[in-house]
Amino acid sequence: MMQDRDWDDLRYFLSVGRQGSLSAASKQLNVNHSTVLRRIASLEHKLGVRLFERHPTGYVMTLAGEELRARLANVADQIESAQRQLSGRDIALSGSIRITTTDTLAHGLLTPYFAKFRRVQPGIQLQLTMSNAFFSLSKREADVAIRPSNTPPENLIGRRVGRIRPLFMAPALI
Repeated sequence: MMQDRDWDDLRYFLSVGRQGSLSAASKQLNVNHSTVLRRIASLEHKLGVRLFERHPTGYVMTLAGEELRARLANVADQIESAQRQLSGRDIALSGSIRITTTDTLAHGLLTPYFAKFRRVQPGIQLQLTMSNAFFSLSKREADVAIRPSNTPPENLIGRRVGRIRPLFMAPALI
């Protein structure tokens, strides 16, 4: 009876069917070749039917194998979809990040990036402080400081993310 079967055997079966050989299936499943062979043999024994014809060029499904694959097609899609949908939910990022920056950078440059970050990481709350005063990261007054500077203090990590240039250029005098 199928309820006594190991569901993983069906995954091995589908992989051999898709890949056409034990070695290709073992690479795809990231297991040893003999593991795939053993799982297929176990499934065939439990079902009492051969699922593959063994040829020198690879494995070809029997009529019974084709029937099983057809029945499992939607199940495999559903399982893969559920795994993709649920993967990582318990390890999703959450909490708050305190960011300090100048009002010019916040309004003129960073707002769309903050909005995109919120869409990608909905579990994180951004606490934005706009000020020209410097908040201490070491005293935890802020977690991240975004400041225009060519020379960040030595105790901080500075990365160039762009160039600031005047919006209006004075005309050259001739």
